[in-house]
Amino acid sequence: MSYSPGLLKILGTDIAVELIKENKSPEQRLFQAVILQAFEDALTTHGSKQESYLKKDAHDWFLAYDNTFNDICWYAGFDPELIYERYKKLIEENKVVFTELQRSWVKYRSLYKDYRAAKSSSERRGIMLRICKIKIK
Repeated sequence: MSYSPGLLKILGTDIAVELIKENKSPEQRLFQAVILQAFEDALTTHGSKQESYLKKDAHDWFLAYDNTFNDICWYAGFDPELIYERYKKLIEENKVVFTELQRSWVKYRSLYKDYRAAKSSSERRGIMLRICKIKIK
């Protein structure tokens, strides 16, 4: 499996060393790939709708620090705290930032979910107006 040298550098030597070790099970490599993909998604600066959604989902996954996050980290051979702290450090170093376009797409998705959950037509109409304002930007 090949890894982006830039990503490995950002993640630090302790994580990079574990990633490049030989003789890992296919399952461990799979879970490591899940974590790496989440880092790549969270670090993207592309502003497409899909990439913005993936970025937000990865960001939320890291910060949730829930059972799923913990399990995936352990299956990958990492202490979840190490991965969580590395992600928080990337945020503090302003390496994980949401562009204005990415924030707009995330807001759009949130409003669209609210729209679908709305109970009345007047509530949907109000949400749709807010969605249209985002689209115009």
